[in-house]
Amino acid sequence: MAIVRLRVAELQQALESGALSLHYQPQVHVRTGKLAGVEAFVRWPHPTHGMLGPSDIIPLVDQAGLHVAFDRWVVGAICRQAKAWRATGVDVPIVAANVWAQTLRRPDALRLMDALAETGVDPKTVELECPRGSTADPALTKALANLRSLGVRLASEEYASAARPSGKIRFDTLKIPFPMSRDHAENAGAIRGIVAEAKKLGARVVADSVESVAQESALTALGVEIVQGYLYGPEVAPAELRTLITRPE
Repeated sequence: MAIVRLRVAELQQALESGALSLHYQPQVHVRTGKLAGVEAFVRWPHPTHGMLGPSDIIPLVDQAGLHVAFDRWVVGAICRQAKAWRATGVDVPIVAANVWAQTLRRPDALRLMDALAETGVDPKTVELECPRGSTADPALTKALANLRSLGVRLASEEYASAARPSGKIRFDTLKIPFPMSRDHAENAGAIRGIVAEAKKLGARVVADSVESVAQESALTALGVEIVQGYLYGPEVAPAELRTLITRPE
């Protein structure tokens, strides 16, 4: 496989010119097959290297220190897309995206959500996945509390680690990440613990990277009700989402 070599200036130009886009992967209620939400993933149709994904783009964002510009673009894009889906009758309950700790540590962290006012989107339909270590960092904890005061949903993978969050932040979604969802048999106790914690918090649980009916069935037996992964389809452009929100045979 050829190594893609990208320059910071190219990414800056792509951000400024609107060349980046977002694709979305469905999160599906296992019992009903109904759409529970979507998660956004960045795409970059590069003129030389073709379509690039997060594994190429995210390291360059970090290297270039473009965390704030990138996060504001992502949140703006998901808010505009949520509004567009609603206008065309596509029911997407929650649109989720990751954010950088570097953005949340800034004094103007709430500027991240300027797009809520600009688009009029209900903040309860927007979910931000918090950086790892958020609940151990006072600056991040304060920023997350401020975001939550706006009505924005928060998601976390930290309940999947041995060091559980302190409880200072109430999360709306607890994520079961890969490889925990893949190695569900050996992680059964931890997964049951996450499900139990979610019930206490009134949160939903989303298992990531679910690729087969057998894997989905095993996770469902452990109490998981929402899954995300290639079983229901890859990340797709917004217009293609309709084809991926029905339960597979």
